[in-house]
Amino acid sequence: MNEMTAMFYTTIENVLEKDERAVVILGVSGVGICVDLSHKFPGRFIDAGIMEQSIIGIASGMSAAGLIPIVYGQSTFMIERAYEQLKVDFGYQKLGGNIVVYGGSTEFGTLGATHCCPAALSVLSMIPGMEIVVPGRPDEFSSLFSETYDNGNPTVYRTSLFCNSYQQPIAFGKANVVKKGSKATVLAVGPMLELAMRALQNEDVTILYYTTVSPFDADTLQENFVNDRLLLMEPAYQGGILPQAAKALHGEKVKMDFVGYPHEFITNHGYVVENAPMYGMTAEAVRAKYKELIR
Repeated sequence: MNEMTAMFYTTIENVLEKDERAVVILGVSGVGICVDLSHKFPGRFIDAGIMEQSIIGIASGMSAAGLIPIVYGQSTFMIERAYEQLKVDFGYQKLGGNIVVYGGSTEFGTLGATHCCPAALSVLSMIPGMEIVVPGRPDEFSSLFSETYDNGNPTVYRTSLFCNSYQQPIAFGKANVVKKGSKATVLAVGPMLELAMRALQNEDVTILYYTTVSPFDADTLQENFVNDRLLLMEPAYQGGILPQAAKALHGEKVKMDFVGYPHEFITNHGYVVENAPMYGMTAEAVRAKYKELIR
């Protein structure tokens, strides 16, 4: 069990203890801790197995009945397979609920394109009112989830196998100014902060850290945008956050570039680290892209 998954179970156990409205539905089988929690919270911690579309529908019904559903499952299937249910059952109905997903983008790349979902953040942003949270560390997930789980809005939390080593004081809907510089602005989403810092911490660049994709913190970008240069770094398809950034910088002349997965099917059956050079996700590749951007 990775660190962010372990933090998920710790966090929801605390929520279940303090809030009787909270109900957890797992879209994954075979997790040993499930047995203990299902015994501790009978009827409120349910392992429903692999039926993601039905789980989202069930969760929306719970929300309509006054409960606070917490759904947990694999990103590919909980978002892309159950997209219609997320859109209609939660988005259109304006119901609150929490969908926590793991295995984002290519973290299950060893199983092929069917288990990869680099488009997930982009498609979620097309659902009006959908909140999208992308923590870069286990403590950030716990803090953001505890802050927002009962806010009455549909919220997706994308957890990650890979975590940042840089600790930031984060808050929902607010970006962090990690460092200030004059030659370009870098917008790093969630776990991409680690790569941004490794590549550019010694460069004359402003780095902004976003753990909330939607609602997008336009003010922080507007206030810290420098030299008409913008590098968007996302743990997903390149440019997924572009509409929000472009809207925030409306009227500005911008030269920009992207770090993320190219818009193509992921056909290389390998681990994230193994395939990183192929997709330009190394410190050297990011530094070279930055140098070209500020020319």
